[in-house]
Amino acid sequence: MGTEAKKEEFEYLMAKVNRPGVEKLMIFIRKSDFYSAPASTRFHGSYEGGLLVHSLNVYKNLSQKIAHSPVWSGILSDIPEESIIIVSVLHDICKTYYYTTEMRNKKVNGVWEQVPFYTVDDKIPYGHGEKSVMIIEEYMKLTPQERYAIRWHMGPYSGSQDWGTLGVAFEKYPLALALFEADMEATHISEKES
Repeated sequence: MGTEAKKEEFEYLMAKVNRPGVEKLMIFIRKSDFYSAPASTRFHGSYEGGLLVHSLNVYKNLSQKIAHSPVWSGILSDIPEESIIIVSVLHDICKTYYYTTEMRNKKVNGVWEQVPFYTVDDKIPYGHGEKSVMIIEEYMKLTPQERYAIRWHMGPYSGSQDWGTLGVAFEKYPLALALFEADMEATHISEKES
């Protein structure tokens, strides 16, 4: 599926969100580099449009988990579809305006060439999940469950200083744990296969 089709899929999903401010959030997204940004500098989705692909993969994984997992289907059956959409496709919105492209020398067939590569240019050093919550809530209010899921979607990778509260957050808001799993599955399985 090409970039335009992925953008259409993202916009189709976001059109299902019926909440004050969603249209202003979509204006921000369309003006930003969300559709063209990579998902990372070197690992999963380190290519143009990787963030969009990753966000949609997380949505697919989370939706499948809720629909078909004997564990998650019962626990998360009361979560509204728009919440599933919001947490999955917007969990990494903090990566908008986060990457820049620079040039470096690389030996190709014995000849040094200038090649582009992604680097981090963190203009808002506020933390990963926290920054995504902040950006979304500049336009649209989140529910507590959504806020916690996005904040904690990095699980134990958000830093050892958070380990004491991570389990509490996962127990209080199981959607946070399910989103973490869906994100890791997208990163380490879905995006390795494509």
